Amino acid sequence: MDTPNSPHGAAHGTAHGTYIIAVRGFVAPFEIGVYAHEHGRRQRLRIDLRLTVRRTAPRFTDDVSTVLSYEGLVAALETLSEGPHIQLLECLADRIGDLCLSDPRVVEAEVSIEKPHVFPQIDAAGVTIAYRR
Repeated sequence: MDTPNSPHGAAHGTAHGTYIIAVRGFVAPFEIGVYAHEHGRRQRLRIDLRLTVRRTAPRFTDDVSTVLSYEGLVAALETLSEGPHIQLLECLADRIGDLCLSDPRVVEAEVSIEKPHVFPQIDAAGVTIAYRR
């Protein structure tokens, strides 16, 4: 259990601890890439999110308005997928990281993005970036 003097309580500024929200396997077409053949077309990306969220009370109530909803995260990813061309996965990850940290309860977010089948000899290429307050 986290207390104000425990490593988790002190590092994350909460006496109630944290919980994890995960979104795994979000797949959507994005216009992304540095090469000429990647401009003007969409490529499927796979995105995984892992957010550490500060608890605001010692116990959860059975009310969705009291927790961070993964539905909002999915909607934000869908909106980003409809956006303009981005060259680098790292820049897209930064945009997603900013979205995740826009909720003040989020103390840490890990964003993983993969381009499946970008080369015939591998399953995917990608990046994982951690964001912290």
